[in-house]
Amino acid sequence: MKLLTFSKKEWLIMLIVIPPVSIVINYFLFGNKYFVDLGTFLLATIVTLGILMTVYISCGMVAIIMANRFPNYSQTFKRIGISLFAYMIIMFTGISIIFIGYDYLDFQGYEFNGNNYAWALVIGIFCNMLATSMNEGAGFFEKWQAVMDEAENLKKANLQSQLEGLKGQVKPHFLFNSLNALSSLITEDPAQAEKFLDEMSKVYRYILRSNDEGLISVEAEAQFIQSYYHMLKTRYGDSLVLDTKIDERFLSYQLPPHTLQMLVENAVKHNVMMKESPLNILIMTTNSGKLIVTNNLQRKTSKVQSNKIGLANISNKYKLMKQSEIVVSDDGKEFSVVLPLLHP
Repeated sequence: MKLLTFSKKEWLIMLIVIPPVSIVINYFLFGNKYFVDLGTFLLATIVTLGILMTVYISCGMVAIIMANRFPNYSQTFKRIGISLFAYMIIMFTGISIIFIGYDYLDFQGYEFNGNNYAWALVIGIFCNMLATSMNEGAGFFEKWQAVMDEAENLKKANLQSQLEGLKGQVKPHFLFNSLNALSSLITEDPAQAEKFLDEMSKVYRYILRSNDEGLISVEAEAQFIQSYYHMLKTRYGDSLVLDTKIDERFLSYQLPPHTLQMLVENAVKHNVMMKESPLNILIMTTNSGKLIVTNNLQRKTSKVQSNKIGLANISNKYKLMKQSEIVVSDDGKEFSVVLPLLHP
């Protein structure tokens, strides 16, 4: 919840607007005496300024409370209606204190003028309605700007994800290794070579198809990761084991595309893989609708070049979509990432 505090902009507006308004009101009340008599000028300015600042701050607090209480677009009319009612009461109180209070206290010789009091109320109502309209308009513009910024950031994050995915697949050594494995299989095992080529085409087809997708189903992502795993398996053999345990009821749920591929690639990149000590990767769902990707830790002794953009990219996507953050755990023996799944 937003704290009941003003921003620097709101304080600046108060300091710029309230003093001139205070001077105009005092001249309206006291006439030429306000500028001729120094005592009247100083005392009236200070008192009226204090009342108007209290009115301004009170209205500002109401605006913040209403924005927190009724933040949704569907609650706009309720927020405006209640706010206006509160503003009117505050404004009526402030004007009454100035006109009736000054007369009651015989403040600097002021005598109550009903006609001026009525006009002050009418002008106050008009100013309140104008200020409320401008405030709501500015609020809508800020929200629209925030939505546009988030959409742009999400687009950038998605493009970065696609770029990383493409880099992981199209980079020369990966393509060379894939083609080299395919060449060997054509001679040694034509049937396996055909299977490898089929999985390779699925990988690239998925990458191209998902380029324009902001979200993808768990089922589609799981099928893609199996094709990707098949290609890795051809290269690493029994040194790499991938197991998936995804509950069927979550297959229609969604997540950002290439998420699983980034996590699997990250595990392969940073861990040693041997036939007698394979890298085991497990992808599973929980009853609460979370997707967990874990792998045993067998860190490489040599330093692996990393731009650390994979996990950050996934995390940023979830933040931009206003979803729960991903949870990364590393206990020295096992590395795991918990991903929220989005209900379709």
